[in-house]
Amino acid sequence: MASLAKNIRTHVAPTVESLDSVDRQIIDALVADARITNRDLADAVGIAPSTALMRTRSLVDRGAIEGFEAKLNLAVIGRAVQALIAVRLRAHDRDQIDTFTSRVPKLPEVLSTFHTSGSVDYLLHIAVRDTDALRDWVLDNLTTDPVVGHTETTLVFKHMPGHTGPLD
Repeated sequence: MASLAKNIRTHVAPTVESLDSVDRQIIDALVADARITNRDLADAVGIAPSTALMRTRSLVDRGAIEGFEAKLNLAVIGRAVQALIAVRLRAHDRDQIDTFTSRVPKLPEVLSTFHTSGSVDYLLHIAVRDTDALRDWVLDNLTTDPVVGHTETTLVFKHMPGHTGPLD
């Protein structure tokens, strides 16, 4: 039985303790520029390119890096108005939660959905063309939804992303 267990590969998420200083430097460099070449990454961290590639792949395999994505200028692509919308559901039963979460987070205007505690159930971050589109989106997708009890919309004047890499 022990030999069978050795042959089964399980995915174990890395812990903060399992990230060494090289892992942290690689993550910091990729957070700053996800398009950095492997050679430049190796130079920045002070390791060989083959080591940089191996370590980056290991961080992906261990789940520390979940992916690489393009950061878009929302205004340039026609989504200049951003809003945070607090949503309170009418009831907190599994059917209503499933109805809401199976539809709303997948709408193309939704950038992020947060399931929260406190006075609201969900916080949506959306981006649309203009304030008329925002009003219409809230009416069409939330106000008329029978599972939604209340919404409160806050316009985002400026989004200032924080640091997503590991803490020192």
